[in-house]
Amino acid sequence: MKIGLAIPTYNAGENFKDVLAAINVNSDLLDRKIIVDSESNDSTRLIAKDADFTVYDIEKAEFTHGLVRNKIANILRDCDYIIYMTQDVYMKDNAIKNIYNYILEYPDMAVAYGKQIVDMTKSDIFEQRDRAFNYPDKSIVKRYSDKDSMGIKTVFSSDAFSIYKREYLLELGNFPVDVKYSEDMYMAALAIKHNFSVGYCATAVVTHSHHFNLRDQFKRYRFIGRFNKEYNWIQKEFGSNEREGIKKVFDEFKYLYSIKKIHLIPYSLLRNLIKFIGYKMA
Repeated sequence: MKIGLAIPTYNAGENFKDVLAAINVNSDLLDRKIIVDSESNDSTRLIAKDADFTVYDIEKAEFTHGLVRNKIANILRDCDYIIYMTQDVYMKDNAIKNIYNYILEYPDMAVAYGKQIVDMTKSDIFEQRDRAFNYPDKSIVKRYSDKDSMGIKTVFSSDAFSIYKREYLLELGNFPVDVKYSEDMYMAALAIKHNFSVGYCATAVVTHSHHFNLRDQFKRYRFIGRFNKEYNWIQKEFGSNEREGIKKVFDEFKYLYSIKKIHLIPYSLLRNLIKFIGYKMA
């Protein structure tokens, strides 16, 4: 079996050296390492070459999250499995080994994604709770039969750190080139609908911190809202995001109460209201 790892990049910055260094520490199983760069004007390309990554290009004007990952699947045509990452993810020890061994356990698994944690020194309490809510300590295998109990969470996935079986990815038609955002949920939903499984590997750990302010949250959820309007078959098939969002809000309130941070509940309410407005304004 051959494994390739790919990262879409744009002006990744000097910290990209640390991202690639962490990958190289875990790279024993990798046969190919590439970036696909959107016309960066900083040192991204040079950093990648210095770290023994091969550099490919995509025009910034034509970039979509679907297109770049579609292109990666074609570039890595000699690989049986493809690991997709983003440029701001720091890999922990054995992450590649653990996620690869995990997907091998399940012959019907099209994609598996790893556990994301945050840098506790650079993130706030809300981002920390977001990660804990979406990335529990126990691994999960999700199939179509789980949709009644799990709802929209059945098709939750993240290409910040994921592994795809390339044969199944192509059987599903590869990433649609016109999907601008949430391409990971799109492919997970497509996989589940076609009777493949989607896995979450809790032992494959990466650090991923966003540092979003309220404006960033509004913009992010506006993108998510646009995606869900354009591909509304996903919610019709698997359940609404609103229901999952309400569960998340109450989980946050309960958590703040449990750690005696009740004074943060008004800010939590504001934060979630802004996300909801952004989502609905799409």
